Amino acid sequence: MRYALAPMEGVTGHVFRQAHAACFGPADKYLTPFLSPNQNLCFTSRERAEVLPEHNDGLNVVPQLLTSNAAHFLWASRELAAMGYREVNLNLGCPSGTVAAKGKGSGFLGRPEELERFLNEIFSACPLNISIKTRVGRSDEAEWPRLMELFRRYPCTELIIHPRI
Repeated sequence: MRYALAPMEGVTGHVFRQAHAACFGPADKYLTPFLSPNQNLCFTSRERAEVLPEHNDGLNVVPQLLTSNAAHFLWASRELAAMGYREVNLNLGCPSGTVAAKGKGSGFLGRPEELERFLNEIFSACPLNISIKTRVGRSDEAEWPRLMELFRRYPCTELIIHPRI
């Protein structure tokens, strides 16, 4: 069995990850709370603290990105690759109203044509392996077959599914 620690913003940061590993032994994988790359092309100080290699020493940490802009995703992926990361996770699961209203997280699931263009671009140019966290649809589980057919076209290292909308 593989043991992964899902992110929880404000709780599972780098201090928690180190404490968890010290007390219970390291998980097989830790996903960071999402980083949200934008037109500024820089990580916030909080985001940078989450992914600094010295804050995650000895742990298999996978940074999670929340964006619907392929150029922003690819910029962040290159930065993370330069830090030594091997995988990045695309967050298509966040249901927060402010996130989804901007077409990010689960909000991106309601725009399958845009999502397909985005996935084509990131999978053709990302220097890292890509895993995806998703829901079974934006507003109806009947969206799932189309989404699954889309995801099957790409070499995801892992597809993490929240079985809800």
